[in-house]
Amino acid sequence: MGMTTTSIQYSFLAACICYACAFGFNILRHERMTMIIFSLGLLFNLLSICLRYWFSFPMLPLYQGTYFIPFFLGGIIFKEILENFDQRTIFILFISILAFAALLFPNDFYLPFIQFKTPLAHVFFIFGVIAKACFLSAGGLALGYMIKKQGEPFSNHANQSIRRMIIWGFACLSVSIFSGAIWSYLGWGTPVVWDDPIITTTMGTWLYYGLFLHLHLFKFKPAKNKLLFALIGSVWVFWFNCVPDMGKFVLPSIFRFTTG
Repeated sequence: MGMTTTSIQYSFLAACICYACAFGFNILRHERMTMIIFSLGLLFNLLSICLRYWFSFPMLPLYQGTYFIPFFLGGIIFKEILENFDQRTIFILFISILAFAALLFPNDFYLPFIQFKTPLAHVFFIFGVIAKACFLSAGGLALGYMIKKQGEPFSNHANQSIRRMIIWGFACLSVSIFSGAIWSYLGWGTPVVWDDPIITTTMGTWLYYGLFLHLHLFKFKPAKNKLLFALIGSVWVFWFNCVPDMGKFVLPSIFRFTTG
């Protein structure tokens, strides 16, 4: 078990280091090295995810979504990172921060209920993580477009890209919510535990982005207002849907030194 934990921790630590190094190379304008090291970070991140799932299956690695989000975020937005320097800078920095936050504020401890074995629990978890990654990517895109150099034309491509991300995020979150409700009903006899703050914030996120997808009905102009709306949404998702999955500050074991 000790070797298992060590493998999981070290693979994720390697991903964090790769993300940070990729950001440094990007600042130095070494595009090829940036993408090579960033891709290596995604592979280490994927290895960590697979190990977590492999050694906990058929149980669910619940409350460990913070380790999954950097990988899904990087995969979803990889094309933008590859083609656009400004977006690459924003997203690699963002992914590095998310990864180190997960590393330094772990929340690996939970009671493994037998109900976690149902496939619905895994659908609830994975689609929820993908939804968060989509919403965060929409916020990152919005920030990148908002800080464009003054005088550059504002393309409608911005709204289309962000709207597409939010549509996918909203769809995944809907699947997560409904599968979670069925899972809860089959496992505990109630579809919704209303006194759970996570339920409240998740429903708040769903309603917020549901409103975003209907802004066109209100002739919500100018277009940059929608970018601000998307950016605020990503802050909401991070603070209310990601931070609660984090634990207390814990220094990784590789950095702990003991004296004999």
